Amino acid sequence: MEPGETATLADVFGAGCVNHIWITAANEKMERTPDALEPDFLRKVLLRMYWDGEEKPSVIVPLGDFFGTGHARTANFASLPIQMSPKDGKSFNCFFHMPFSNGARIEAVSEMEHENVFFYYYIEYEEFDELEEGLGRFHAQWRRQNPTDGVTEGDQSNETFLFGGENIGGEGNYVILDAEGRGHYIGCVLNVHNLRDTQRWNWYGEGDDMIFIDGEEWPPTLHGTGTEDYFNTAWCPQQEYSAPYHGITLGGGDN
Repeated sequence: MEPGETATLADVFGAGCVNHIWITAANEKMERTPDALEPDFLRKVLLRMYWDGEEKPSVIVPLGDFFGTGHARTANFASLPIQMSPKDGKSFNCFFHMPFSNGARIEAVSEMEHENVFFYYYIEYEEFDELEEGLGRFHAQWRRQNPTDGVTEGDQSNETFLFGGENIGGEGNYVILDAEGRGHYIGCVLNVHNLRDTQRWNWYGEGDDMIFIDGEEWPPTLHGTGTEDYFNTAWCPQQEYSAPYHGITLGGGDN
């Protein structure tokens, strides 16, 4: 793929269901070192998916983030719906079922400015005579806030700065999903770059998950106890881990 190119990976007519997508990609220099020309190519190549002839895509997500790891990086991990496989997570797999009743189109879009991208893919799908009523369509949103809302440390102690404070209205929350209509939420991939530069113990993850359903006001139907708790881990983990429905693809460090 040349810079700025859009490639059609699948263009299927009629009814059916995509069951598996395999992709691997590399930039022209085959390196992701900081001094590479465009080391963040996994953020600059986008996946777009359209169902049933729609004009706006139901999926528009950077390649690396879609398959489970942010910051334009890769890591070996396995979950039930998405995986990055060796070597060093350079092989991407998605097993989400994606039904359609009147056509499917999947595209890769290069937003690179200088380098070509080597791109290999394989898409498995079934064809049906018709699709039964009531099946939802697969959607994926990607968003970024840089930086997110925050507060200054001031004269607070390190412990108070990390664990203090209240949010009893949802103001300033980072929005993970904003969707309308009928649907079933199946999960998210969250990546955080902690910008605080200190040698002291430094944990970013005390923000609670808050899920507001069907336009409800405060309090939300689902209100968790902290970021790592939402991802089914505990006590500020720094280890990589993967399981069928949760995991940590990049463990981070003490800071």
